[in-house]
Amino acid sequence: MPYRRLPNSTPAVIRTLKNARDTYKNTPVAADRAISAEQFAQLDNTVPNSLLNRLLKEANDVDLAQAAQAPLTNRTAQEAARLTTLVSHFHQVFDLGTARGTFAIGARSYYGRDVSATTIPDISTYDALDTAAENIGTGESARGNAEGIAHVAMSLPSAAEVTGQLGTFRTFHQQSEQAQVNTDSEQEDVSALYPDAHTLAVDICDTVEFFYRKEPDDASRRAKCMRWGVVYIYEPSEPLPANQPNAVSLPPAPPTPQP
Repeated sequence: MPYRRLPNSTPAVIRTLKNARDTYKNTPVAADRAISAEQFAQLDNTVPNSLLNRLLKEANDVDLAQAAQAPLTNRTAQEAARLTTLVSHFHQVFDLGTARGTFAIGARSYYGRDVSATTIPDISTYDALDTAAENIGTGESARGNAEGIAHVAMSLPSAAEVTGQLGTFRTFHQQSEQAQVNTDSEQEDVSALYPDAHTLAVDICDTVEFFYRKEPDDASRRAKCMRWGVVYIYEPSEPLPANQPNAVSLPPAPPTPQP
């Protein structure tokens, strides 16, 4: 037996409210309208400050913010991956040079490592990676000052390569963080409207079902309710009504494991 599913997310609430708005506008006879004029007033797209218009604006702002954030997040990840490689290779090559006697064993301490370290510094997070890369730049400079004319600069990669990539990474990481702050702010605006919008969507569903409560045929009653945005869930064995996007079929149950 099909059963009603109330909207429980921002997209679901918006779908319900838009369905109700459009069906109200497409129902010229007032007596045939399943929701009240007061409810429609909160949906009216000609009223800039209606609840639905405000919700749509804020939801769109979230989409725009996420669209701006996504490429920055992706670019940050790419630059972090390159910096990770450079930091890892720097320490691996330095350790090989130390094993050959090119660099003094104690020189590891210039880069924030234990002098007897057998593993490279932690670079598993952006913060740790930033610290490890910065230590390479400051450490190479400090080692050069301390060793004087005996100093053998690290190469392949050099500290300058690491520092240059660190600057690139920081630029995109900062931009990505700023975009995330903007996205969070826009999502908070949606969250502030959601309780009222959800209450209205549920109220509309209840109002619509009450309006058609005397409909003698259940299938016809559901079809009329669905035009106003009410969603019904059908079991996998139940046929879905034609041309009804608000009729949703449950996925079939997974097969029972055999002993």
